[in-house]
Amino acid sequence: MSRSVFAVLLVFLAASGAAAQALPAETGWREALTAAVRRATTQNPRVREAEARVEAARHGVAHSSVLPDPEIELGLKDVPVVQPSLSRSDFTMEMVTGRQRLPGRGKRSAQLAMAQAGVEGAAAMRSREVVEIAADTADAFFQLAAMDSSLAILEESRQRLEDAAASATERYKVGKAGQSDVLQASLEKTSVEEQISSLRAERRAQAARFNTLQNLPADAPVPRIGSLSPELETPAAADLVRRAAERSPAVAAAAAEVHRAEQELELARLESRPDWMLMGYYGRRERFEDLVGVSASISLPWAHRGRLEERRAEKEAQLAAARASVETARNQIQGDVETAYADLQKNLEQSRLYRDSILPQAEINYRAAREAYVVGKIDFLTLVRAATNLDRYRQEAAIRASGIGRALAALQKASGLPLVPGTPGAGGSHGEK
Repeated sequence: MSRSVFAVLLVFLAASGAAAQALPAETGWREALTAAVRRATTQNPRVREAEARVEAARHGVAHSSVLPDPEIELGLKDVPVVQPSLSRSDFTMEMVTGRQRLPGRGKRSAQLAMAQAGVEGAAAMRSREVVEIAADTADAFFQLAAMDSSLAILEESRQRLEDAAASATERYKVGKAGQSDVLQASLEKTSVEEQISSLRAERRAQAARFNTLQNLPADAPVPRIGSLSPELETPAAADLVRRAAERSPAVAAAAAEVHRAEQELELARLESRPDWMLMGYYGRRERFEDLVGVSASISLPWAHRGRLEERRAEKEAQLAAARASVETARNQIQGDVETAYADLQKNLEQSRLYRDSILPQAEINYRAAREAYVVGKIDFLTLVRAATNLDRYRQEAAIRASGIGRALAALQKASGLPLVPGTPGAGGSHGEK
């Protein structure tokens, strides 16, 4: 699927390419996106935090089934209260006692299984963080691409208006144009400059988001992104939902919680089995022979059956909740994937419409208006309107083209599958294989 989805991205993202002259970039947009996503998925603090939690869970497995710590006790036994002495009484001893608690049969293996479920859950959460950070990085990248295309269009429009203003001024000097043409050209140029200023401010904000996702300084320069280009076969939504339900980190995390809840329930059931306590002592006496002794004791958990029953009921309810959470995760994935998929289809269809119909017509309309103005068949305002419409359609085409990439990022975030280039497991630059 990923290959076809990304193919779509590749061929349509440039619906603005033919429409807008994007400024040159040092590297292609695919390479820049891949590098940014890889940097984000290795350097973002959220990923490092998730990795540390996985490591902590793994260390927890190592000691989860170890016996409880043995105990050693030092003491004096049977010392006379009046005129204390270690030798007057044959009962007086210097004692060294050792104890070891032995959990009931099956308890240690249940604790080990619980710890292993914790590792599974931590690993799934790490995968989820990686997928979401990669998707957020791609979303910021494609928003920047749309802004850069719009800036290129507006800067081209500003230059065209400057030329038109100069031409209108010359025509006014020789009496072939009215003063209103000169004023209109100046007004339109000022309006475009205001749009450029506003868009540059928005770009700085989006660049800050893009940088912080990669753990870079927020004010680090972000080169303009080259033209995006894409046609496509889109993946079947049902197939995407099916694979997401099987492989999504969100489902894996919920399944790990079920495994953990099952082991907690098993441990609650095993609480009815008594624990053993083994003890041995050595007693040294000053004037009499030394003594040793051993003993064993067991706990009596059935002395409070109500507590055990409530404990089991509590864990059974938690297990039921954990199992329901798996279905909740799958339902959430299905809804989010369908939403993102619909957005992808919308942007694909609108990009085709702009590329194949709207933009060619707007280009023809602008060229016709420009030729008509030269021979005096239309006024300057009509020419400006044709140019403004062309630029507006170009910007809309750039937004739709960028929307394909943003929808792909949303699909990755919704499904948990690696679709964006640079995401670990994404199969290079073509998404998941």
